[in-house]
Amino acid sequence: MNQLCRQTMVAAALAVLGSVSSSAWADSYTIDFKTFFNTATADNPFDTKTLNFSVAKLTISDLAGGNGVQLTLKQNSHTFAALSGSGNFIDALWIKGPVGAAPGASSSVPMPIDVTYNAAPFTKDVGYAYNWDIDFGGSNFAEGQSAVLTLTGAGLTAANLTAIAQSTPIMLSLGNVGGSYGLASMGNTVNFVGGAPMLVTAVPEPATYALMGLGLVGLVWARRRHVA
Repeated sequence: MNQLCRQTMVAAALAVLGSVSSSAWADSYTIDFKTFFNTATADNPFDTKTLNFSVAKLTISDLAGGNGVQLTLKQNSHTFAALSGSGNFIDALWIKGPVGAAPGASSSVPMPIDVTYNAAPFTKDVGYAYNWDIDFGGSNFAEGQSAVLTLTGAGLTAANLTAIAQSTPIMLSLGNVGGSYGLASMGNTVNFVGGAPMLVTAVPEPATYALMGLGLVGLVWARRRHVA
């Protein structure tokens, strides 16, 4: 009878651990928006400090329980040419993805954040078309600051959005651009195409931890019964 009980407990524990599927793990990806210009000159060919330098970074993470993602966007301190002493600011973020809602947004400084989804995509540089237009009001989103947004809806997952970004890369609009890059006809705004998404980590959701713990407890209990 005890042998049968132990076998049953081991089977149940393995079943619990086996039920922890890949869908119960929350993915997180990062995307870099890097400079594309080079300050090297004939007099100083080694002055390449501004080439391939990260202007901003976007992190896309699955929400606990699924059905949405959290976007964390930060503008780094950088050396991109600015029109005025106030530096550059992030004007907008453009994303291609399925329909959804934006229930809330926050930032490190008070700023209006307007999130729009359009079934007829917005066409931007080089023919890329985007459904999501995330606008940051005024000139508030300055270097060193960040914003956090939540998008909810079926199909809005970190893996899905980053898979779409392989063919239609996420785009960032940087404002108050000066030097030879800031054209008045373009509103002194330059668009940056995001780099390839990088998987940061796959983190188990809280319910997954509970299932894993239950399975391990069952295995330990069965082992102790066997030793006894």
